[in-house]
Parts: sequence; C-alpha cells; structure tokens
Amino acid sequence: MEKIAHDLLVTSDPEVVDCVLGDGSALLNLRTNIYYSLNEVGTYVWHAIDQPVPFGNLVKRVATEYAAPADQVEKDLARLVARLDEAGLVTCSPR
Repeated sequence: MEKIAHDLLVTSDPEVVDCVLGDGSALLNLRTNIYYSLNEVGTYVWHAIDQPVPFGNLVKRVATEYAAPADQVEKDLARLVARLDEAGLVTCSPR
C-alpha cells in the first residue's frame, strides 16, 4: 500500500449521508444507492472528516483518541482512506 502524504486533505463527500447505529454507523452513497458500514473507529474518522482535514492531523487525532501507536494508526488509516476513496465516499486533494 502506498504511503499517504500527511498534507493530503481528506473530507467526506457531500453526496454521502450517515446514520449512527450503536457503536458504528451506516453510510449511504446517494449517487450509487449503496450502503456501507463503519465500526466505532471508522465512525470517529467519518465525523472527523466532515470538514477537510490533513491526513497527518487525522493520524494524530485517532492515535490520541484511542491511545494507539501512530505508525499503526497511519497504516490502518491509509487503508481506510483508500477504501473510502475507491467507494467514492471521500474526496482526497492536495493542500
């Protein structure tokens, strides 16, 4: 997996709506009518990217919130952001 630049801006797509369900959430892409689910951490990330956030800041926020090693968080978030991007749920743009 490619490393994501820390200054890459990540934001949720406005054509995606979410609904909190227990500890996770459901996302609906209004363009495709496809539903997706997120666990607790994914939901935290989803709410954090409501406004454009540099990827590096997102890593720091998640690592702090969950008291997790930043290097592991970076790998996991890179994978999550790539999947969200492939599904058309987020926008990633250079700063």
